[in-house]
Amino acid sequence: MMVKSKNYFPELDSIRGLSVLAVFFLHAIHLDQGTGFFSKMVYYFHANLFLGLDVFFILSSFLLTWLGINEYKARGNFSFINYFTRRVLRIWPLYILLMIFSFIIVPYAADYFNVPVTLPPAYYYLFFISNFYLEGHVYFLRFLWTLSVEEQFYLFWGLCMLVLQKRMLLCVLLLTATSIVYTVYAVQSGADVYYNTLIYLFDFAVGILAAMLMQKGHYIVEVFKKMTTVKSLLFLLLLPVLFIIMFCITNFAPNVFGQWSDVIMRYVFIVYTGFFIIDQMVNENAFLKLKSQPFLIYTGKISYGLYCFHGIVLTFGMIVLQKLEINMPSILRVLLFLAVNYLVASISYQFVEKPFLKLKDKLRRA
Repeated sequence: MMVKSKNYFPELDSIRGLSVLAVFFLHAIHLDQGTGFFSKMVYYFHANLFLGLDVFFILSSFLLTWLGINEYKARGNFSFINYFTRRVLRIWPLYILLMIFSFIIVPYAADYFNVPVTLPPAYYYLFFISNFYLEGHVYFLRFLWTLSVEEQFYLFWGLCMLVLQKRMLLCVLLLTATSIVYTVYAVQSGADVYYNTLIYLFDFAVGILAAMLMQKGHYIVEVFKKMTTVKSLLFLLLLPVLFIIMFCITNFAPNVFGQWSDVIMRYVFIVYTGFFIIDQMVNENAFLKLKSQPFLIYTGKISYGLYCFHGIVLTFGMIVLQKLEINMPSILRVLLFLAVNYLVASISYQFVEKPFLKLKDKLRRA
């Protein structure tokens, strides 16, 4: 059965909201590993909050593919110019403001207050290749490497949808193979296994495949659609159980998977996320109904600002507290920074992003 075509999914905003919160808490909370079993487990789960970044990539490729297929069905063709213009309207306005702040205001302020600041060459960020700049630089800029990965993918996938619309499954296979081959090479050779775009082609491939399955009303989609609440709960619990099993293996028998344990768990998480997206979109009996969670939906809507500003909030928040000699419990500090981040992101969404989002929606062809 074909899933009803539409362009907005509140459940996906909720997933995006959960992911951006995971990334925030990863960077805002600093844990010591400890020696006890449970302290090690908490540290393990906290360290894996970085997988929220993978969710961003999966969601991006899912939505772009969904919209691309809809456009092709409605128009009989795909407009790369229209597609990329909409991407520019979504990403660039806020990003340009961040570049002005980072490379014009910050150096001026640092010079005025005689504070040393380490900035990278601006062109790495201006041309969205910052994920290839691995030298140390200011903390609040380092998080933006994911936008470079996304922009590189947007360009590549737009061209694929233009000329390979009927060969999308082949594209998925090639993306998957390329990502796995590079990952194996990187782990064995000590090359970059964190910032390189090739690592994340697997994420994009899973998102693309999930969109294709949804569009075709595939058997897998029907399975999730007919899933009972009990089965949905078991599916929901499967992921933490898998994490606990992997933690126990790495803790008690570290030689079983060795250096591959993180890679294996990441792949499992990515595949699970693809299924989870399908589950949330088609299963009316889902135990967890993210499409009816207003707070998470709003968090997803402003997630771009939350992500872009959280490094700035954490950096300058600590500076302000130190200057004012305010010492507060870490949990209160984290909650304070989170509230400030929500405030800044909400203002950004309302006055910077929303006008361009309205224009972007007007350009949609299907």
